[in-house]
Amino acid sequence: MLVYRQLLAPPISQDQFKLICRDWAKSSEKDSRPLRADASLSVATTFAEWRSRRLSPWLDAQRKPTRAELTSLILVAAHLIALQRVATARRNRIALEQEASVIALLERKNWTRLPSKIIDRRAEVPAYHFMHKTRFASGPNENQEVDIACGLGGTIVLAIECKVTNDDTNSIKRINDVLKKASAWKSHWGAFVKPAAVLQGVMKFSDVKRLLDADVEVFWAHKLDLFGSWLDAMPREQR
Repeated sequence: MLVYRQLLAPPISQDQFKLICRDWAKSSEKDSRPLRADASLSVATTFAEWRSRRLSPWLDAQRKPTRAELTSLILVAAHLIALQRVATARRNRIALEQEASVIALLERKNWTRLPSKIIDRRAEVPAYHFMHKTRFASGPNENQEVDIACGLGGTIVLAIECKVTNDDTNSIKRINDVLKKASAWKSHWGAFVKPAAVLQGVMKFSDVKRLLDADVEVFWAHKLDLFGSWLDAMPREQR
């Protein structure tokens, strides 16, 4: 499906393909098991409707493709996949750098790093302590990963998500990730978890506003000193 998605007009992401083909499961793209017959038919029908006619003219002509046509198709698909993977790798690298910057700031303030584990009860992250890449329980049999969890005291934990975006479309997806986790944590823990986001890249104002409207604290990677000042300004009983 990774290749097939590049052959649509225009090429689309997994989430976008899921919107136009609801019977398809995103997990199946990495799964070696075959699709159900009805799901396969739905995928085939969607591909036939959305495929690029320019890249696959032999299907309309009901003939075998020429060597030149196959070469052109392979080159286009390979180029698009390469661009996508480079962008993802770059975004992941920058996100890791963001996390490292937040951790460095906390350590400069003499916060103590704790081993990561599933946080399933209150007060497991004491004041002036933090965990990197840990998980919050968000239901009886469910947990959500958080990039950095900071103990603010009074059983309050600041759950920080580091997000990097390349464009407005990607911005929507990254913000949705934060809001989904924030909703799950608040539903399970109430005021125990205080969600936050460290943002970098191209962000739509409306997406940032969605975070603020959901009571998610917003900080910027290029102004982490403001995050440090925010921590210093917290009432002592909440640290």
